[in-house]
Amino acid sequence: MAQKMKIKKEKSLKYLSLGLVLSGLIFMVDTQVPLGIADGMLYVVLVILGLMSRNRSFIIGAAILGSVLNVAGFMISPPGGEWGKVIANRLLAIFTIWMTAILCLIISRTGESLRSSNEKLEEKVEDRTGKYQKANERLNAEIESSKLVKTIAVVSNEARAIDETLHFCIRKICEFAGWPLGHLYLTAENPSDGLFPTKIWHVEEPGKFDTFQKITKETLFEEGVGLPGRVLNSGEPAWIMDVTKDSNFPRAKLAENIGVKAGFAFPIMIGKKVVGVMEFFSPKAVKPDPEILDIMAQIGTQLGRVLERKQAQDASERSHDQLRNLYLRLEQVREEERTRTAREVHDHLSQLLTTIKLELSLLNNKLAHSNPTIQKSSEQLLEMSDEAIQTVQKIAMDLRPPILDDLGIAEAIKWQAMEFKNRTKIECNFENDLNDFELDLERSTTLFRVFQETLTNIVRHAGATKVYVTLSQFNESITLQIRDNGCGITPEEVSSLRSLGLLGMRERAMVWGGNVQIRGIPNEGTTVTINIKKG
Repeated sequence: MAQKMKIKKEKSLKYLSLGLVLSGLIFMVDTQVPLGIADGMLYVVLVILGLMSRNRSFIIGAAILGSVLNVAGFMISPPGGEWGKVIANRLLAIFTIWMTAILCLIISRTGESLRSSNEKLEEKVEDRTGKYQKANERLNAEIESSKLVKTIAVVSNEARAIDETLHFCIRKICEFAGWPLGHLYLTAENPSDGLFPTKIWHVEEPGKFDTFQKITKETLFEEGVGLPGRVLNSGEPAWIMDVTKDSNFPRAKLAENIGVKAGFAFPIMIGKKVVGVMEFFSPKAVKPDPEILDIMAQIGTQLGRVLERKQAQDASERSHDQLRNLYLRLEQVREEERTRTAREVHDHLSQLLTTIKLELSLLNNKLAHSNPTIQKSSEQLLEMSDEAIQTVQKIAMDLRPPILDDLGIAEAIKWQAMEFKNRTKIECNFENDLNDFELDLERSTTLFRVFQETLTNIVRHAGATKVYVTLSQFNESITLQIRDNGCGITPEEVSSLRSLGLLGMRERAMVWGGNVQIRGIPNEGTTVTINIKKG
């Protein structure tokens, strides 16, 4: 923010210096020219400089300075012309200066409003993006846990020996949690006898836990006794941050000697019956992690009842659906904001500028015949009004082209291709093979935004002179292909995670069950192919 203020201040000083120099030059000319010539109109330039500086105080100051210098020039300039016309010229000059100032103030205020709207929009987009990133992080964690659950479900359903399956599962859990020691207990034939240890272990560092393993093998745990005993009693996962400080951990002294600290365990269930307990240990004290415990509860169920693996798969699919719905909602919010802003710009700002133009045109018709200088100044103001109107209309179209909503994706791409050609002078040819198929608005928006991003990349990186665009359908998918004759993207650039634009295109397509393929040939060009499923 401070940097922006500094830049703005430096810019204002530059324009102020220029304005002072110009005002001096104009005043010198004014004082050397006889009064019959309407050279006071030149002070309008100072007001326009104020508009360029984006400083409303500058605009007002320029109008005041121009008016004062007009009066001073009237008093100092050599005599000439009829006094009535001379006074009329001076008054008209001052009137023109202030009319220009008012117009510039309106344009400046409108520009500030537009910039403020853009800043608010950017803040909202950043906020939505931040939420999306957090959701994506949560999803990645859920995906990793889901992978573990699925892997164990598949292994549990394979025709393997039970010991082999349990060895595999313990090892995978240790790798997932990053804990070096894991062990399995099974319930005794008589449930009242509690748990007995098995030979099923995973030890990351052989030899380090020999004594601990020996004592464990010789110990039976009744319900409620020790870490595995309390899991047997409750039927729920349990976590101990530091076993050396836990009064209900019979192996505490031994654990302290060998450096074992944190421990967690979870039950293996068949229905509501505990048939086994898996315990894991870490040499560091670790705070309880409810998410890991929840995952372990799922795994315990999978190991006890293979058929419940389907529940884990359904949970993973729901997570994907939630992320997809979240992403779609974020995109919907973005497009709604773009549409609203475009509508406000088009309906209000454009109409205001059009009204100003009409008023200037009427003023020109009334006053232009009295003096050619007035006619020239009025014509310049009209040209500036036209430019302002065109700029506003372009901004509205860039935010959300109405043609996308009214005529569909094919016409929107055709319009964007023509606009791209006119703006960049890069030849852009479009071929539509959709026939009469109409794509829904959500998918159309996705294709259109990907198309815009691709054209932006072509301008920035490709160095192309020609672009070929094809929109087609095949079976259950819609394909948009953009091909250029530029330098050709490299495989490293395609696979780079830092390329947020390419990553964004892929994410947009994935939401609709599609994909983005990017292929480049050195010095021959790049082809981007976007496929999405039909609705």
